[in-house]
Amino acid sequence: MSIKFVKERLFKANGIQLAAKEWGDPSGMPVIALHGWLDNANSFDQMLPYLTDMHVIAIDMAGHSQSGDRSEDSGYDIWQDIGDVLAVSEQMNWDRFALLGHSRGAIVSALVAGTFPKLVSHCILIDSYFPIPNKPANAAGQLAKAITDRKRFQTIKPSAFNSFDDAVKARVNGFVPLQKQAATILAERGVVEVDGKFSWRNDQRLKSSSMLTFTKEQCESFFTAIKCPIMLIQAESGLLQGPIQPQLKQWVPHIEVLSMAGSHHLHLEGQAQQVAEKTQQFFMG
Repeated sequence: MSIKFVKERLFKANGIQLAAKEWGDPSGMPVIALHGWLDNANSFDQMLPYLTDMHVIAIDMAGHSQSGDRSEDSGYDIWQDIGDVLAVSEQMNWDRFALLGHSRGAIVSALVAGTFPKLVSHCILIDSYFPIPNKPANAAGQLAKAITDRKRFQTIKPSAFNSFDDAVKARVNGFVPLQKQAATILAERGVVEVDGKFSWRNDQRLKSSSMLTFTKEQCESFFTAIKCPIMLIQAESGLLQGPIQPQLKQWVPHIEVLSMAGSHHLHLEGQAQQVAEKTQQFFMG
């Protein structure tokens, strides 16, 4: 039987509250689902109803939608999310679980799988895999840009729109274009109304540069540690157009790479059922 949405959940992680959506029955395969940058847990609403025999926790990652923001002396460097995922798994009493990640959430999923390989049973990455490596010589400039960005975005308020539909349209035409239905699904969870104006509920500091970025050697240390079965679903019209970086196959020789028609958000748009079918097959064997 297909899994169904069960209820909203709240978790504590590193001093903040994480909101999440629970799908499926506790007897099913444990899965943590991680959305992309400036998205939210609704990112998986279209594909999850096509899955069976799974127990899924789809998280609003820190700073996104209904989850809390990181403290003023913190930020959103991608490795911080690793501890958040571990906190959720511990509060679910899961000593082993699968990961389903899209975009930024796919990168976090891969980093979790490399950091805690004994905890992760399977891992699916949707249209992303590892952070773009930086050169050690660029560290000072990277830090300077991050500090400048963080100071600027701490004082910037999110764009305010006159209507819910205007907020949806802004996302349709955003940095990564979305179909209207997909943008509406995300907006249903991510847009808030304050004093008659509609805004996307994301911490503006998410738009800041990272304080430090991983070097190629550091990326390698994470990815060569991945032991679980892992699959990359590459969208033909997504962010990963063209051949994948050769290092990926060198570092994770057992990775399965699957190319599918669709955009970067193919799991939320017209290919939701196909992505779900591949997920079901890969997770259940």
